[in-house]
Amino acid sequence: MFLSGKDSFYFSLLVILNIILLLPGSGGNALLTQGDESMHIATIRESLASSSYLFPKFEGILNLYKPPALFWVGMASDALLGVGYFSERFPSFLLFCGTSVLIYIGLRRAKGSVRSSFSVALAYTLTLGVFKFSRLAMMESLLAFFITAVSVSILEFRLFGNRVWLFVGGLLSGMAILIKGPVFQVYSGVILASYSVIRIFLISEKGRWSGKRRIGKELLNHIVFHSSSLIVPGIWVGALLFYSELGKEFLKVFLFTENFGKFSAATVNQPEWIIPGGLLLYSFPFCIILAAAFFSKLLYKVRNTAELVGSSFLWSTTAILLIHLSPNRKDFYYLLPMIPLAFLGLGLFSIRKKGVEFSRSLLWNFFFSLGFSIILLVGMGLFDMIMEDPFWQEALFFVFLLGMIWFFRRSFTREGVPSIVVANLLMGLGLLSYIQFSILPKLSLYEVPQEGPLRLAKQICIVSENPWTALNFKNDLIGADIVHSVPGAERNCADGTRFLVVYQKGFIIPPGYSHVQTQEVWKRDISSVQELIGPSKGKEQIYIFGPNRRIDSKSESR
Repeated sequence: MFLSGKDSFYFSLLVILNIILLLPGSGGNALLTQGDESMHIATIRESLASSSYLFPKFEGILNLYKPPALFWVGMASDALLGVGYFSERFPSFLLFCGTSVLIYIGLRRAKGSVRSSFSVALAYTLTLGVFKFSRLAMMESLLAFFITAVSVSILEFRLFGNRVWLFVGGLLSGMAILIKGPVFQVYSGVILASYSVIRIFLISEKGRWSGKRRIGKELLNHIVFHSSSLIVPGIWVGALLFYSELGKEFLKVFLFTENFGKFSAATVNQPEWIIPGGLLLYSFPFCIILAAAFFSKLLYKVRNTAELVGSSFLWSTTAILLIHLSPNRKDFYYLLPMIPLAFLGLGLFSIRKKGVEFSRSLLWNFFFSLGFSIILLVGMGLFDMIMEDPFWQEALFFVFLLGMIWFFRRSFTREGVPSIVVANLLMGLGLLSYIQFSILPKLSLYEVPQEGPLRLAKQICIVSENPWTALNFKNDLIGADIVHSVPGAERNCADGTRFLVVYQKGFIIPPGYSHVQTQEVWKRDISSVQELIGPSKGKEQIYIFGPNRRIDSKSESR
């Protein structure tokens, strides 16, 4: 698609920066977690071990409530790279890297300059949503990639009129049903229809409506797109019904129960602000410039096809935001897959500008990021004082912020907007690097000990109120036989051979056991500053007990 040496350079640089920024920490525990990931990883490993490829399994039963594509890519990665956190999360990195590359390609196809296309694509890579979810085995990576791929296919069609790209976009949309179910067809349909509505109801400068003749063409476009989107789901549904008696039940739950369950009266209706709040949160540190694009461009009078498509992308994001306000169940990450669509829309509006279009917003975005960084630095300095940790990482970040202020004062007045774009990108790069390499390692107190006798245990009983805690141990201690017991019922698994991991103070040690290890973790609910500055420093202990018989047998063997 690109032949110039400059394109090759920026394309390669974008991929290299994605590798440097998104891969570190993928195989460890110093990351921003998401609760469902433990279940996803457990399902991937259990399904691979039991060869349950068509119907993924979780704790011995079919996992009907999650899309199969997420587990399929995880199983494929585990089979190729070996079972482990890095393998299961590696596809997320590839997909987010691919999303960034697709943004670059889409903007270049729309005649965007190499530098502006690169800047928008890199800005997306530097968002908090990509930073977090590229290191997690979650479906959001698949959704973001396929929404971007469908959008770029639609963009290609709108720019050059070749309906082959509509067919390709529909095919990709059909594949994505295996990620999100029929809801993805709503997403892609809205993206395609937004442009159609704008074109049909566009009023000429003389106040005349000329969209009547476009209705037939737009209907044909939708027929081509949605017809091709039925190919992959049709094959999949046929395979399920033909090869398995469970296929009908699987489809019933996957296509209907899971999606309509979000509207259930049994689910508490969560606040509507969560959805737009999540869009701003996960587009950080570029949320100011993104919000400015929505406020200034939704009702903007477009001047060319690229801006018209950009407007349709912003309207699509808004429409999907409104759709997600309807269900009772909401979460901050629901609109995460729409963020690349918003960046595409923003980029399409800046293609034929000389850099002045968003200069004020870029300026405010820089000061916002700088202010947040200073507050974060002060907070981490106080944290280091309380925890008696070294300050050298905070000192380095302080020097970085001074350098950013110097760069801003020296170059912005001379070079104008290009410098403020670079300043925003450098600020995002430094801030997210500081979070990954300084803040997260300091804040990460993982429940599973990384050394000690428990690492060698083959049979373990987790005694806790929350059964999901056992998943963390199951995923981290590969090959160990792990069961869960609620407090008071631990006698069911305290059989003298299993290690006991206890989330309870004052636990009465069963006969035949001895305390062998203690693991410090953060308290689940820190209600006041006093808990942080008190003797416990906001921490509590997990107690690990080993069976005496096993310990004695080891000492006798010596």
